[in-house]
Amino acid sequence: MKIVHVVETWTGGIATYVRTLAAKQRDLGHEITLLCDTSKVDGGVKLDGVDVIDYASSRNPVKFWSISKALQLRIASLHADVVHCHSSFPGMYVRLRNHPAVRILYTPHAWPFLKTDVTTPAKWAYGLVERVLAQRCDQILCMSFDELRAARKYRIPAEKIEFIYTGIASEDRFQIPEHRPDIDSIKVGYFGRLDYQKGFDVVLEALPLLDARLELHAFGTAVRGGIETGNDTRIRYHGWLDATGTRQAMHEMDVIVVPSRWEGLALVPIEAMRAGKVIVVSGESSLPEQVIRGYNGVILRDLTGACLADNLNRLTLDECRRMGTNARHVFESTFQIDRFLNTMMSCYERS
Repeated sequence: MKIVHVVETWTGGIATYVRTLAAKQRDLGHEITLLCDTSKVDGGVKLDGVDVIDYASSRNPVKFWSISKALQLRIASLHADVVHCHSSFPGMYVRLRNHPAVRILYTPHAWPFLKTDVTTPAKWAYGLVERVLAQRCDQILCMSFDELRAARKYRIPAEKIEFIYTGIASEDRFQIPEHRPDIDSIKVGYFGRLDYQKGFDVVLEALPLLDARLELHAFGTAVRGGIETGNDTRIRYHGWLDATGTRQAMHEMDVIVVPSRWEGLALVPIEAMRAGKVIVVSGESSLPEQVIRGYNGVILRDLTGACLADNLNRLTLDECRRMGTNARHVFESTFQIDRFLNTMMSCYERS
């Protein structure tokens, strides 16, 4: 099968999602191509056994029609069997044009009308666009119950929707976090863009209220719409890490915070659970779906710095160890790669 993945940029959760999926599809013997705007990617895109082809994306509405035409010609030249679009803009570029004899799949990675920083009229406008474009693809793949509820609210055709929980590869060398009775400090990790959607401003609000025994580490950078980080020495900035570096950094943390305002299905909590770490998440969007309160993590009752600080200050290393071990059990029962891949491939192969 010839499979084409279309993305805009190659950072964060979408890159992890597509990298995982494309690598597994490659290993199954399929021919994989990635269409990506490499001008928006620092260091380029490297996927062994996957052809990477550049295209020029834009947020300027005047250019949408020409971008969609260029992608239509490129997809036709590749003789694709399946085209999988990831996020709103690639989904729009591809679905604006017809692609005869090609199966078109679309994963929103958080509907645009889930955003909390846009007006209600704008949300309904996004909903109208998504409802119209839904008729121009074979399947829309939602990653959470929150996305399903939002699709129903904005009248996205139910017959187009397929629900697939994301899965990621396991780690054979996973070990239960060691007991550290002689150490009192707790390492808290934030992984992701330093922006409003991801709730990094809430992390900064919490800083002055945190106990001295809490060490806060941020892994990521500010991109479009980023939050000003300031010069507070109580938080250490490590910048972006590749997949290997992220896995290693998570193993070195005791707790992972994910205070996002909206998500499709956040991958950071899944990666944290794979590493056996307790997760502290906001009560927004799909995040509560990933946490059993007090078992594998904490759900914030209010998305404020005070609430985040209060919950972090209450944690002990023994609680982190207990909930981290439980988090690994949740990962193994719900977010393993094989279940995700089998369900996804059945969508690709459906006629």
